[in-house]
Amino acid sequence: MSSPISKSAFIKAEQCLKHFYLYKNHPYLRDSLSKEKQLIFKRGTDVGIFAQQLFPNGIDVTVGEKRDQQLFAEKTKHLIAQGVSTIYEATFIFDDLLVMVDILHKHEDKWIAYEVKSSLKITETYVKDACFQYYVIKNCLPDLTDFNLLTLNPKYTLEGELDITKLFKTTSVMKDALKNVEYFAHKTRIAKLTLEQGKIPDIKIGTHCFQPYECDFLGTCWKNTNDPSSVLSLGKLTKQAMFDLYDSNIKRIDEIDINTIEHKEVKIQVKAAIEQKEQIYQQEIGLFIADIQQPICSLDIEVWMPAIPYYQGTKPFQQIPFLFSMINEEEGKIQKYSYFKPIEEDYRKEFLEHILLMTKNFNSILMFDKSLEETILNQLAELFPEYRNDIATLKSKIIDLAEPIRKGNYYHPDMKGNFTLKSIAPIVNQEAGFHNLDVQSGISAMYMYESLLEQNPIEGEHIKEQLMEYCEMDALITYQLLNFFKSKLDS
Repeated sequence: MSSPISKSAFIKAEQCLKHFYLYKNHPYLRDSLSKEKQLIFKRGTDVGIFAQQLFPNGIDVTVGEKRDQQLFAEKTKHLIAQGVSTIYEATFIFDDLLVMVDILHKHEDKWIAYEVKSSLKITETYVKDACFQYYVIKNCLPDLTDFNLLTLNPKYTLEGELDITKLFKTTSVMKDALKNVEYFAHKTRIAKLTLEQGKIPDIKIGTHCFQPYECDFLGTCWKNTNDPSSVLSLGKLTKQAMFDLYDSNIKRIDEIDINTIEHKEVKIQVKAAIEQKEQIYQQEIGLFIADIQQPICSLDIEVWMPAIPYYQGTKPFQQIPFLFSMINEEEGKIQKYSYFKPIEEDYRKEFLEHILLMTKNFNSILMFDKSLEETILNQLAELFPEYRNDIATLKSKIIDLAEPIRKGNYYHPDMKGNFTLKSIAPIVNQEAGFHNLDVQSGISAMYMYESLLEQNPIEGEHIKEQLMEYCEMDALITYQLLNFFKSKLDS
């Protein structure tokens, strides 16, 4: 066997043996990793390193070594023999299975393993991969007595100095690990047999392509479904419902009997695909627009959700607003205003005061999918109760322009089953859009903001400009969407 089966490879085998085989034998076919996924992986690594402070003065087997898993395993064995009590990235190989556990700690002559997860809750997949790690380590280290998952504690609030012992929550998986020893022995045999057969397993695409994680090889397995009219591009349907159509030999949206569809949001997509033109329910959109009162502005808020609380009184992954952009029109000219909160200080009160000041003279405040903004405003009302009435007034003015799209009152074939602002942006304004921006998503914006903690002032100013451009584009497209709807009614 060319290389041992790692924990991540095993989870892929659990999901789909074809996924596993391609991962092991044809890694060059993997889809390129999106910037968002790279940033999420980096956060996981950073939280894992931070958790090492729970067991200080350990030795990391990967430091100063080339990426050689066999070497890491030998080094781990050597450190254990030497009597080292805390090992980071402890590596074990048993029966051609490989695991690297975040923290291995000896307490009262008994070894305990800890796997760190950058999450507030434990998922079934986390438990399964921890049990796989236990299975491998126990066969190499009989003195292993417990295996724990370390997750961030959702109840922890930063008050004074950060208390890392309260920041993390410890959960043992031993009950599951002991119960499933035979399961892992059986499943790993199946995985090895799959590799020994020397050919790609013949497994059709299905809902398993997305559970528990999106497959790394969609570009390979789904290459024959790239038709923009594929039923697999339908939005507002569950994956199971899409594959029920696909497996019944209905491959294209225009092959669906429109009379069998109950949901308006799905029916409008089918009608658009059949007629190959936009669909609009003018009466419903007209009634929606009638509630909008001049003067109007649009508003967009960006948030930071640090895994490790940074400001006093905040919890892990709490949403911290750091930027808002507002668009309005004066004498036929677009006006832009943005407020950017410096990351070093908790200026949420100033942030709120600026929003209230800038929006107070408008009768309607346009947003696209107001859920995030309303959540932030509700949190600010709790934090600063003296502004509760002003915040309630602001919220009463909000008009959510996602509503006509979400309810299926407007749809264009070019939206390809997506009902997001980014999907409609090129239809609303072909010249302005997100494709030319350095920041492409709210996730990217969040991590770029966090990077300001490490940047020099010049680079920091450049990042600030990029983030403001992104937020302003969100607000601009939202503002223009109203005029777009109006033009459809006029025509």
